[in-house]
Amino acid sequence: MVDYYPSGCGVFGILRKRNSPKVKGNLVVRAIDRVRYRGSDKGAGFAVFNLEKRNYYVIKAFYEGNPSELKDMFSKYGVEVKNVELLTKYSNLCDCNLIALGDINEVRKAIRNVNEIMWNGKERRGRVYSVGSSLHVYKGVGYPKDVAEQYRVEEFEGDLWLAHTRQPTNSPGYYPFWSHPFSSFNVAIVHNGDVSSFGANVEYLNSRGLNSFVGTDSEVLAFLFEELIAEGLTIEEAVKILINPSRRFNALPKDIDYLYRNAMLDGPFTAVIGYDSGDDLYLIAIADRSKFRPAIIGEDESYYYVASEENEIREISPKAKVWTLKPGSYFIASYKKGIISYGRSNDELKTFSPPPIMVPEKYDINAYNIGYKELNYEILKLAEKGKKEITVANVLGHRYIGINLPAKNINNLRINLYGVVGNAMANLNEGNEFYVYGNVADDCCDTMHGGKVVIYGDARDVLAQTFQNGKIFVKGNAGNRVGIQMREYKDKRPYLIIGGIVDDYLGEYMAGGVIIVFGKGFNGEPVGNFVGTGMVRGRIYIRGKVSPSKLGLQPPRYEVMRLLKALFLEGLISSEEYDSLKNEEYIEIVNKLQGEAKEYAKKLFEEKIGVPTYEYRELTEEEFKELYPVVDEYSKDMMDYSYTELLKEKFTVITARKL
Repeated sequence: MVDYYPSGCGVFGILRKRNSPKVKGNLVVRAIDRVRYRGSDKGAGFAVFNLEKRNYYVIKAFYEGNPSELKDMFSKYGVEVKNVELLTKYSNLCDCNLIALGDINEVRKAIRNVNEIMWNGKERRGRVYSVGSSLHVYKGVGYPKDVAEQYRVEEFEGDLWLAHTRQPTNSPGYYPFWSHPFSSFNVAIVHNGDVSSFGANVEYLNSRGLNSFVGTDSEVLAFLFEELIAEGLTIEEAVKILINPSRRFNALPKDIDYLYRNAMLDGPFTAVIGYDSGDDLYLIAIADRSKFRPAIIGEDESYYYVASEENEIREISPKAKVWTLKPGSYFIASYKKGIISYGRSNDELKTFSPPPIMVPEKYDINAYNIGYKELNYEILKLAEKGKKEITVANVLGHRYIGINLPAKNINNLRINLYGVVGNAMANLNEGNEFYVYGNVADDCCDTMHGGKVVIYGDARDVLAQTFQNGKIFVKGNAGNRVGIQMREYKDKRPYLIIGGIVDDYLGEYMAGGVIIVFGKGFNGEPVGNFVGTGMVRGRIYIRGKVSPSKLGLQPPRYEVMRLLKALFLEGLISSEEYDSLKNEEYIEIVNKLQGEAKEYAKKLFEEKIGVPTYEYRELTEEEFKELYPVVDEYSKDMMDYSYTELLKEKFTVITARKL
């Protein structure tokens, strides 16, 4: 089963704009320390770039033995080491800093050879983990603050920073070899997720002369990016290859697809890359095409940001503009050129909500300096004393808010939350109301049985998973995989209304309930791809016309053409029917096929992938009567527009196909 929850990693990146002050290390430490996962004390790290040109390279290595031996190793490969400095020790490992002179290609070759000597075999005596003219990596075992204190990271300044905290999902965590960031020459990456193409990626790197790896999937990202750039590809070309875009929508040129197939990534991942090209610095973020891991982008007057959680950005810049990466997209910001790719269209960017209100005039709890467990306890204490409305200020990434209320049978409570709410708010909610004056992170309202949630900002990915009863109202946008596995039973019917736009997989495996997407303020189609994939019951109403190509997980075009050709050769459709259907979308072809031809199509595709059906029309009288009171309640909560007027317009109405 797919893991829809955020994995145990937090990533962060920040790049300063030209003429803005350098980024202080203490800000970066504060931001990444906001992300505390269970087990995340198993590794953390930082990478800092400074663009000032130098005529030497800084090489960093963990080594079991006398640090001076490293100098001799590099000299054998033509690299002159001018200085060896012991930074710190991990048990029997020294952390060493080497200042080296030499040709760039000779330095690269030497590092590969030295790593092969030190790492191969059972002893694994050491590892070069950072090299560059502008790059310094600091990583170790512990929470971010532990590692920061060990290296005095808070005292440093830089043009570009990366930071990471993790639990060891694909490697041991007891030595710093496996902590992030991972680095190659003037490249550093931090990664959240899993790279299931690891074997193929290693084969590709082997074919380019790289034969020594610490064994974690994250490391290959840094080496892959460096190799692609070294082969003469532009940054955007290299990034597109890594993302491995869907051949259905954004296929790479056939020659590129063939040459670099083993360099493409597969699996759930978000990665943040820092790169020094020699005359410029780049902050890059990529997300897999299904976007199983979160990626938040931000910008203010001084800096660009990338984070796995919005609260990391808000810790530094409360008023920053933030948005999410689309599935299978990328963000690139340059120190000298500004933003090269936003990861979204300009029209979509305009729809994201403004910065949240952090502090109301009156409140009962200030959440800024307390953890989520303490916050939940404070809410519970007030509720048990009989208080029916509780207001919380300065929510900043607190997870699981309200999770303990169902266990205590507390209902009919209104909780007002000001700020940025973390993952898994109102999960298992039964009879309480949550009003959020800001944005909500992933997995909000999971398995909600009743009550109401009103969000005045944006909701992120996996909103309303297995939502079973009650109402969820979102004024702004929602993310990826919204309303998946929604269901209803007898008179219990859940209603989810989204005022803005939604990304891919809306209503995936839907088994009941109603979703309405208004797309207010957006001129295009307000939903992503794969709407209603595998749905068996329920209804999705999308204001405006939606291309049938966006519905369900439809078969590839070439398979549909082969089906039509076979039907024609078997005499099941005429030449006229073949000519009229060959340029149609799959969903229209199935609707128009008749008799035995339709049955063949069903057996070949429908029973396997479950593409929904749709109509573009006005609401029926019965639908209007059902939806009007719910939308009227939505309008009263939003207080900005009479959304019931929009019910008079045409909708794309999506329902499960009857087999």
